[in-house]
Amino acid sequence: MMVRTYFESTLRWDGEAYGNGRHPDLPWGYWLTSSGNVHGEPPLVDEDGRQWSSVREAFWSGRLGFPDFHYRWVDAVLGFMMSYLAVHDSRFVDQQERIRDIFLGDGHLDQFFSAFMITAGFIKANQDLTPEGRAVLAMLIATRSQEESQNDVGLPWISANRGFIPHRDRTKAADMIAEREIVASRMKNRFAADSIDDCPIVKLVSFKVTDEIPLRSTIWSMSWEDGDRYARDAFYLWLLERIDRWDEWTKMVEARGTRALTEHIMKLAFTDRFPSVDRAA
Repeated sequence: MMVRTYFESTLRWDGEAYGNGRHPDLPWGYWLTSSGNVHGEPPLVDEDGRQWSSVREAFWSGRLGFPDFHYRWVDAVLGFMMSYLAVHDSRFVDQQERIRDIFLGDGHLDQFFSAFMITAGFIKANQDLTPEGRAVLAMLIATRSQEESQNDVGLPWISANRGFIPHRDRTKAADMIAEREIVASRMKNRFAADSIDDCPIVKLVSFKVTDEIPLRSTIWSMSWEDGDRYARDAFYLWLLERIDRWDEWTKMVEARGTRALTEHIMKLAFTDRFPSVDRAA
């Protein structure tokens, strides 16, 4: 009875609202009450008496009706939803821009996810956030893990988390590159991880001493047009393991052209992927 009275009192809102008078400026789920031994700890109880282990579980299973919460990919899906809402909250996003930047050119996926968000009541037909959409965004931002809270919200999050690689693995790869580039920077001819207009690339920079001045120039490069920085970082780490070959590969480009190095790297990349005929026998 005390819980019911609590829900029906000060947490109601008479202005623009959602649900049964929910306040749109407070995070979704603010009405949940703690029934744990320590105040604030789960289980959390909603107005129907259902118990949840977290606000995110109440939203995932209770509000959205999705299956059990205990899947490792749930936080990644909620992270995408958070950033999708954040992008729409900050400005109007044209459909073509959504398709290109958020869904990598997949128009059908854009239409499906947009329809889902409208049906769920988080986005209006004109792509503005609904009151509940704003509350959900606030909740998803507030309930991130300590590690995730260090990352940007919005399109940067979407770009950084594309694919099936967990964000912690991407961060670890980036940290390894930063550490090993200290050594690589001392090389006469060196590969380097870089980006051009937010497109991640790896480039081979050669060093020559001309009659006038020392000269550094990019003689080979590879780019990832879909913005997959993890794939770029993984490739660069593969190159760093072969740092002793960089001078020879530079000579290869200078003597035979960029295609020769590309084909050579492709062949090397697969030599340790399958057992040799001798070992198979």
